[in-house]
Amino acid sequence: MKNSKFSKILCVGMAGVMMTAAFTACNKSGDTTKETEETEQGETTEVTGDETTIAAGASECVIPEKFVFDGKFSVQVLGYEYFDTADAYDYDLLNVYYDFTPLSSEIMGDNYIYWSCKQAGEDQEMNPATNSKFGNCVFSDNIWISVQEGVTLRGMVSFSCKKGCTDELTIGVGENSNEYQYFSVDPKWEMPDIRHQAFEVAKVANPSFGPGNLAEATSPSGSYDIKINGVTGVYTGSGLNCDGDVVDEKVIGISYTWTNHTGKDDDAFMIASLNNYVFQDGVSLVVTGCPDDSEDAGKSQSELPEYQDIADGESITYTVYYKLRSDSPVEVVFKDFFATDCFADVVYDVPA
Repeated sequence: MKNSKFSKILCVGMAGVMMTAAFTACNKSGDTTKETEETEQGETTEVTGDETTIAAGASECVIPEKFVFDGKFSVQVLGYEYFDTADAYDYDLLNVYYDFTPLSSEIMGDNYIYWSCKQAGEDQEMNPATNSKFGNCVFSDNIWISVQEGVTLRGMVSFSCKKGCTDELTIGVGENSNEYQYFSVDPKWEMPDIRHQAFEVAKVANPSFGPGNLAEATSPSGSYDIKINGVTGVYTGSGLNCDGDVVDEKVIGISYTWTNHTGKDDDAFMIASLNNYVFQDGVSLVVTGCPDDSEDAGKSQSELPEYQDIADGESITYTVYYKLRSDSPVEVVFKDFFATDCFADVVYDVPA
């Protein structure tokens, strides 16, 4: 079977560095529980626990309660929507909505989930390209997001499906590409509009992922020094809500000083940014462009200092901008790729 997974491009959309992870195979089909309602053909039945309506003539597909993968993470499937795309595309579209929760101290993202889809005996492809038209635009950010242990993040995966086909789809979810746990999807099953359901990340009482108060350090690889200078301000940015409307967003600026020890000319973005996380309530914030009211407003990427080649032994100071979700404190973390411990870690309150 040809399989699909979210790939985390660890360069905030610009550098082509592909993250790969090796996982232990999981065989926990017993962890999947299903809740079934008896119904007669042609009868519409409300399933109270999932607030799901089975349409007349539809089969009894049920939403699994939860998939758990060897203590690494869990996936709670919430529901799905099936779109007849009419003349817009030569395929129809399936969106599956889920909650993702890491169960270990490793920093994870929902890109750790492997997905597969089969309909009418054929493999169907993941298709994130149409999310902006048929899905919740906010969910498209999740490919960039990392999550701390025990914190839940809502996500969405999209598949291109056979045009006009109403056969059931078999969806696989797994922690690797060799073994999946499965559930069924019926295109005729009417679902509520999950895209517009409110979802808030639960607040974390203690925001510290690491030891805290580590504002200046040398990376374990020795390739650079980093100093976290602090918050430069809160600014006004713009983004899309779940209806596709442009809305104002609050953006926080964090200042860093980076010193090059690579032995050659290099830039901070390609090195330091791969190891940098800014968490709020246990979920990383998404990097955004320079807000209009910031000191970097109007600058092109080539004009920003973090993209400049800096000579070995030289330092630069630069600001990175992150989209805020709430007024909770933010935690700035630097952690080497695949390492457990962070080597720089500071918590800041969000200025009013």
